[in-house]
Amino acid sequence: MCRMLGYVGGPVLLDDLIVKPDNSLIHQTTSARMLAMLNLAGFGLAAWDDGMADPHLPLTFHSTQVAILDGNLRGLARKLRVRALVAHLRGVPHDGHAVVNQQSLHPFFMAGSPLVLAHNGDLADFSVMRFALVEYLKPEIARRITASSDSAWLHALILSQLDNAAGPFTSDEIFRAIKSALSIVRRVRENHGINRSSSVNLIVGDGRNLVATRFTFDFGKFERPPFQGGIEYLSQWYTQGDHYAFADGEWKMTGGNGISTLVASEPLTSDVSTWVEVPEYSALLVDASGECPRRRIVPIEI
Repeated sequence: MCRMLGYVGGPVLLDDLIVKPDNSLIHQTTSARMLAMLNLAGFGLAAWDDGMADPHLPLTFHSTQVAILDGNLRGLARKLRVRALVAHLRGVPHDGHAVVNQQSLHPFFMAGSPLVLAHNGDLADFSVMRFALVEYLKPEIARRITASSDSAWLHALILSQLDNAAGPFTSDEIFRAIKSALSIVRRVRENHGINRSSSVNLIVGDGRNLVATRFTFDFGKFERPPFQGGIEYLSQWYTQGDHYAFADGEWKMTGGNGISTLVASEPLTSDVSTWVEVPEYSALLVDASGECPRRRIVPIEI
């Protein structure tokens, strides 16, 4: 399955988040420790920093290159310092049928909205249900979908549940939009008789807020063999503190209950003692728009 990461907090070098840790995101291209699979179908990121032009909108980077071998990504990581990040390492079935192109890479972003989405999981039989979702999309958003993947449509569906996709948002508003989108997907799945387990672990962010879900439709129900890691409930972990840095011989978050929050599909280090797992059927909400960030774990009840 895919791997992903979200961060909001104090400025940090991109290199320290996605390259240097011993289980960093790009190392998970070939050596992910949880659901150990090859993730060879490209890499993408959305990053924010107050020194950028239009700092409320992200800088985006997408490459179909194998991430761990991508020299352009490593060069960017050595120079870019960010206060918020959503990054994604794409894994697909190794059967030759997946579409690998720029449009299919996460995180998904639409011009005019700061809200981006990364997805770990899949919606079973999405081709059967895709066009039933059209009635729930705002026309101006539906026209801008550039990929046929379930993740791209999930992004558009969530944007369509917001009063104004241009923002600004609160973490609660983002979470309500996600819950509304998941409720719609559940209804459409039921209408089409789809009950295969379908993971919807998301990281959704706008540069100030971050929402990370750990959710699966119909976990444990299979009419056919599951997609990749479908027999396991996909993981989501987070850590918090002042700074994510190399300290005491290891990469870790220091400073206790500080301004920074890092969430990832799996811990970025061998030592997981400073990481906490997001519970199943729950979401981590981080509102970092004020001086003191607000973090909560809330249930996903749909």
